Amino acid sequence: MKKKVGFSVLFLLLAVLFCACSGGKTPFSHHDAPLHFKELKTIETLLETEPTQALDSVNALQATFDKASITPLDYNELLLREVQAQYKNRTLSETSPDLAPVIRFYDSLSALFPENAELQYLLANAYYYKGVESAFANEDVAAFSCYLQALGVMRTHLDWSEQPYANRFIGLTYTRLSEILYRYSLDDAALATCRKAFTHYESEADRAAMLRYEAAIYQSERNYDKALAIFEEAESLVSVGDNFIQAAIGGKYYELQQYDSAVPHLERAFATGDRFARVDAAVKLAEISRDRGQTDDELRYTRFYVENSMMESRMASRKMEIGYLYDEFNRPKAETPKQSGGFNQTLLIVLVMLVVLIVLMTFIIIRNRRRINHIESKITSIEQKHEQETADKDLEIEQISQQLKETQGRLESIGDVVFEDAWRAFSTSAIALKITGMVEGKDIMIKNVGVFPKLKLKEMDYIELVREANRCFPDFSMRLLKAYPDLTVTDFRHGCLALLGLNDAQIAVLEGISYSGSNRRTNKFISVLNLGDNLEQALLTYLRKNY
Repeated sequence: MKKKVGFSVLFLLLAVLFCACSGGKTPFSHHDAPLHFKELKTIETLLETEPTQALDSVNALQATFDKASITPLDYNELLLREVQAQYKNRTLSETSPDLAPVIRFYDSLSALFPENAELQYLLANAYYYKGVESAFANEDVAAFSCYLQALGVMRTHLDWSEQPYANRFIGLTYTRLSEILYRYSLDDAALATCRKAFTHYESEADRAAMLRYEAAIYQSERNYDKALAIFEEAESLVSVGDNFIQAAIGGKYYELQQYDSAVPHLERAFATGDRFARVDAAVKLAEISRDRGQTDDELRYTRFYVENSMMESRMASRKMEIGYLYDEFNRPKAETPKQSGGFNQTLLIVLVMLVVLIVLMTFIIIRNRRRINHIESKITSIEQKHEQETADKDLEIEQISQQLKETQGRLESIGDVVFEDAWRAFSTSAIALKITGMVEGKDIMIKNVGVFPKLKLKEMDYIELVREANRCFPDFSMRLLKAYPDLTVTDFRHGCLALLGLNDAQIAVLEGISYSGSNRRTNKFISVLNLGDNLEQALLTYLRKNY
């Protein structure tokens, strides 16, 4: 099968070679590609203005074309336009055409027609959308390589005046490169490509988007002043709200130690920001939660930070590959002087091109073998480094987990001691002793509740009891009634009497109600709290959890 493919490619190259010898380095004519300047050219324009109509046109052409009679140039361009239209209509899927054969076709033609700007532009688009397909499959390294190839093709020609969307295409390519570099924390390279993208965009919306992206990069570096300044510049062009920069706003308040003001912005950044904004917000929220004694929130934010640290270690190998590709692409290359002149004899040109073709195929085979060996050695070293980094991260995570367990244990033990002191202060307070002393020693039973009318508490006694409960357990009444809106102030007073260890009969005498009324309030309180069958123990459990 591979031999048949090789012979087919060789035959195609020879056919193109004869066309080149007879026609020189001029662009393809209408005769060479009769549909290229007609239906497909129309689709190219529709892709930028009406992508839905462009997709419909592609589907219609595919239903009309006969694969046996269509020229290779038109067939490969149709595959490229199909992928472009699907991407712009957000219908790209695993069943979309693979652009690798299209790239090979245009690559071979571009070597024979280096002066044909339109052919070079098609090759650059093929590389770009192959990168889009790789990104769709979560193959970031392959996508990054394709974007670099597309940019490399665009660099070969400086005059793209005949391609109205070429400048924006270069900007989009730099944008995709910047997104991948930012995702792998290569911030300096991400900033450089982001600024290059900005210079190629013409619309204010595109420029504002790149400024916001640059602000996000500075935000991830915790350079909040720079991020906010750039974001304000973007907002002056096109306003879209401040969701992009919540981590920077919260970070500034955090640096100023205005934690109450910082928390809402940090929580919004944690909920809606990108991965770096969420990690930054999680670190600061964990610190604030720890200072406030909010152990559950501290543990949740710390766990999120640890999980992202593990993800960064898993991305280390791909980060190295992407950084290597970017450095290689930007490394200056020695330019070889162009040779002028040549022979006009067609036969001699054919022979020379055949020799060049054979040498080129031999070189490709040798280069591919060397590249495979180099990649294998690179992968081996990356895997070894990754294993070491993973082991170090696992040890670090284990140490962090142990520290969290120890901290949680200390907090629980401290909380128990503090709670016992507060409970002792409440149960031995003057008002508590007064109330318990009123019913102590009296034979109060269910049937004789009504014979003790003088024991009914006064309003000041209730006020003093509630005040003492709130003093010993800060904001007890407000927190309880807010947490359980079905409870009333009268229910809360009833609960405070139950906290003193009084039964329903004794509480009924003190409240001046019947035993059944007292029992109903107790049952209501128990059902609302849902923390046990005994009201006193249920309230103690609630206080211990929320102290």
